[in-house]
Amino acid sequence: MKICFIWHMHQPYYKDLKTGEYLMPWVRLHGSKDYLDMLLLLDEFPRIKQTFNLVPSLLDQIKDYTDNGAQDRHLQLSRRAAAKLTDDEKVEVCSSFFTAHYPTMIEPFPRYKELHARCREKEPRKLLMSMTTQDLLDLQCWANAVWIDPMFRNEKPAKVVFEKGRKFTEETKQNLLDFQIELMRRTVPAYKERQERGQVEVSFSPYYHPILPLLVDTEAAREALPKIQLPERRFQHPEDARTQVARSAQLYRELFGRDLRGMWPSEGSVSQAILPILAEQGIGWIATDEEVYFASRKLSGGPALPSTNGNSFHRAFSVGADENRIGILFRDHKLSDKIGFVYSNWSADQAAEDFVQSLHQLRKVLKDDPDGVVSIILDGENAWEYYKADGGDFLRALYGRIEEDEELETVLPSELFSDHSSIEAIPRLFAGSWISHNFRVWIGHEEDNSAWDLLKTTRDALVTAEQSSSPPSEADLKTAWEEIYIAEGSDWCWWYGDEHHTEHFATFDYLFRKHLLNVWEIIGKEAPAGLQQPLRQRQRLAGIEDPTDFLSPRIDGRRSSYFEWFGAGRVDCRRLGGSMHRASNKIAEILFGYDHEALYFRIDFDGKPVTATEAELILFSFAGDQQFELRVGGEGCVLTLAGKGEDAAAAQAVCESAWGEIVEVAIPRTILNRRDKMTLQFAVSFFEKEKLVERWPEAHYIALDLPKAGETLFWQV
Repeated sequence: MKICFIWHMHQPYYKDLKTGEYLMPWVRLHGSKDYLDMLLLLDEFPRIKQTFNLVPSLLDQIKDYTDNGAQDRHLQLSRRAAAKLTDDEKVEVCSSFFTAHYPTMIEPFPRYKELHARCREKEPRKLLMSMTTQDLLDLQCWANAVWIDPMFRNEKPAKVVFEKGRKFTEETKQNLLDFQIELMRRTVPAYKERQERGQVEVSFSPYYHPILPLLVDTEAAREALPKIQLPERRFQHPEDARTQVARSAQLYRELFGRDLRGMWPSEGSVSQAILPILAEQGIGWIATDEEVYFASRKLSGGPALPSTNGNSFHRAFSVGADENRIGILFRDHKLSDKIGFVYSNWSADQAAEDFVQSLHQLRKVLKDDPDGVVSIILDGENAWEYYKADGGDFLRALYGRIEEDEELETVLPSELFSDHSSIEAIPRLFAGSWISHNFRVWIGHEEDNSAWDLLKTTRDALVTAEQSSSPPSEADLKTAWEEIYIAEGSDWCWWYGDEHHTEHFATFDYLFRKHLLNVWEIIGKEAPAGLQQPLRQRQRLAGIEDPTDFLSPRIDGRRSSYFEWFGAGRVDCRRLGGSMHRASNKIAEILFGYDHEALYFRIDFDGKPVTATEAELILFSFAGDQQFELRVGGEGCVLTLAGKGEDAAAAQAVCESAWGEIVEVAIPRTILNRRDKMTLQFAVSFFEKEKLVERWPEAHYIALDLPKAGETLFWQV
């Protein structure tokens, strides 16, 4: 059975073209951790073939660092001599140099872990008194060193840090930062070399990662969602889609000396209307998700769901007119998501064995179909920081098993599409993405629609200025159009709406608006008022923070470790206000979060812990997509579902609580009985002798967005 892996490498465009500043460091940090090592790992497995999809704007940013000395704030603070940091810079370093997954990138390194604990336990200004110059220098080193992939930690600039552990010198730090740039410099030549020897295929996405079907016409969103509320101004610019694709093809020829063969359309977003645009540039194959396959089959009278005798999307197909047929693959999202979201907490051997066994089970279902192809397509960078050894152990275990297995063979997409004549054609391609075969993430929400309207208004103003009797200079027009193409990228609307959360939202919102504001400045016109203020409309009550990571605490009623609840959402009741009885305030803070198995809640008391008695009760009330109540007392918990009956009794048996110095609660996600993304709303009430003492919030609910099982809402940088 053939297996086609496609790893997607992408970061948003973080540069402000006007100032030249990079507002986030993730291209540089991932550039020393993810883009090169996955490629070099294949040298150990000569029979394994892999495809890497690169986004051109990512490569532009890498080149900017290696050739033009690009700077981001994290790099500027890292380069600064620790002894010369101002007080404000010291506070900034201590508060922002731990943006890494704690269990795999902080906890394993004693000195970094020690500094993390100190910086988290003290008020920022108190740190100025306790952090020495050596502490700050060590922190500058470790905040960058942990982003060096384990494959490169034996090379001298990194080896010094990992072997010595502490008491670094300024020279060691500068060498380490130079080494990051050197790893980025090696990246593109390494891809070119391995593609030329036939083990790797490199594909591209459209230049700035736009949703192509929506650039062609925002009405495309109605194919999956006929009643969706679209922007007031219809965006219909297939010429922009052509530019985004054509520029990708041009850059590919410049870098790799050959024509671009394949393309992962941004977010797997496809439609019938984009096929001629792709064919114009000679694109030989594309890929998307299995749900698009079934939706496309339904359009032509075929099955809308997998057939009982096998998942018929596991093969190569073609789409488009006969003279411009393009090959297409459909990702197996269950197998792809196992790598992206499930295996990170498994042992490498256990995960690899499970994956290979899943392939063999699928092979039996396909009954040795000689044309069977399983497409594994996923993010090639963001998942690995959740794995031990940055995923290297898992990939070695997986590749080793596949290489030794005579019944499995890895292939490159272009090998599958060397001859379209024998490939089954799909009459019409459904308009959708890899997320629920629709475009709801990027359009339809009030915030998304506002972004599209502002983009359209700005683009129209640029066209008017360009056609005026006194247009801006040629150089200024080129910059202005670049800003438009950047603003067409998918990353901005990824964060608008209710689907995803990040602590960096304000920066993403600012960057999107700044790109458009720069256009108005170039054409010398006053920008719309909507660009002068954040587009984020979702109201969050003061004192409430969303979860930022998965958590899996032990339910024992004890403060076992600060990091047990690291990444939890928080309700600071002292800031929230609205208490019914402020003088008798009982609850100081509510923590909440989840992993793939359960929802977790923790209650911290204000001052002395409240001892559980029969007279005291904490009530969790849930509204929104699913309604139920959880009553927690000293004797345990009782959960009542809206439906009651046997479901309520079963739910009561599997819920877990502990009341000690704190109250901790676990609610299995199976109780929710939902597969898709949902939003829960909850409030917490404290009772004494059946009398309500306080409710948090007093007259509202706290929103908890929950992804479907196996997926995440967190942005893995």
